[in-house]
Amino acid sequence: MTKDVTTLSLLLVLSASFPCFSAEPAELTSARANYQKQIKSLTEPVSTRYAVYLESLKKSLGAKGDLDGAIAVQKEIDSLALPATSAAPAPAATTASAGSDKIVIWNQNNGGKADRGTKKISVSLWVGNREVWNKKFVGIDWDPIKQTKVEIPVPTMTAERLRVQITDTVNGKGGLAEIEFIRGGRNIALKGAVSVSAVWENNAKRGGSMLTDGDNSTLWLLPDNQEGWAEVTLSP
Repeated sequence: MTKDVTTLSLLLVLSASFPCFSAEPAELTSARANYQKQIKSLTEPVSTRYAVYLESLKKSLGAKGDLDGAIAVQKEIDSLALPATSAAPAPAATTASAGSDKIVIWNQNNGGKADRGTKKISVSLWVGNREVWNKKFVGIDWDPIKQTKVEIPVPTMTAERLRVQITDTVNGKGGLAEIEFIRGGRNIALKGAVSVSAVWENNAKRGGSMLTDGDNSTLWLLPDNQEGWAEVTLSP
């Protein structure tokens, strides 16, 4: 009995040390790849057509002021992970096509001192007390020497206010230079009223109004070691 147990233990050790690899036939690998390719070629056109239709429907509903409908369509697009189309918004960190609605957020490095800035933001659009659209945790490049920005495509819909939440900062010292909302080639955030969560040392020269003055060299700075937000009133 002891001998049998010892033999079994030895076999288990050997099997663990030298696993048995069953080679997959090349014909199977090739057949599977061909099958997956055919499935993709058959379904992709259907998915693309559906994505184009949904984007068109969302814009149509948004233009008519049907925010519930536009939001429902966007949820359908998000849930199905439909392919990107010429009618669909580009990913958040890419540049939007000319003429399309987009939010442009200008980062800052404290006038070249390179000790402050922002790494990540969330943006949202509001009508009254109701949030009608958002994009969370958008990365924004930061450079110690040159100024950077991120462009975020947005669906066509009615909005009264744009809120930008800073969720990650450089050295625990956040801030932004300018907030723009481009619609029809016009910046509807320019000169808009701004509310902010806080201002570094309550310095008016680093206050929220700097975000919509049309000057990328003026800055809004947050107090050290604080996340915060800025909310801009949009013109019609």
